[in-house]
Amino acid sequence: MEALTITLMIDGKEKKFTTPNFIKGKLFRLAAEIAEEIETGHRPNDFDKYFQFVCDVFGNQFDVNQLEEGLDARKVIKTVYATAHFVVGNIEQASKLLLDDNKKSEGEMGN
Repeated sequence: MEALTITLMIDGKEKKFTTPNFIKGKLFRLAAEIAEEIETGHRPNDFDKYFQFVCDVFGNQFDVNQLEEGLDARKVIKTVYATAHFVVGNIEQASKLLLDDNKKSEGEMGN
């Protein structure tokens, strides 16, 4: 099965994290719920749930604080949404969301 990768700034350095080979089945229900919430207009009071969900999907290789501090604010919703798509099996869509975003970031850095 393909993996999903995100990059976080931790201690001033970019660190890449990849999803583990096994993701708990209980995250499927939460992924579907989160994707629907985002599609219908996300609620700011749900960000704690969203950040914890991403940490859980990535096998808690980083904690909520590291995610919140290390993820570019402009990528928060895209990252959560891509992670939800990944869990429900829309791997191509998830990869596209994050890949397109990373390409834009690289272009911005070069300007």
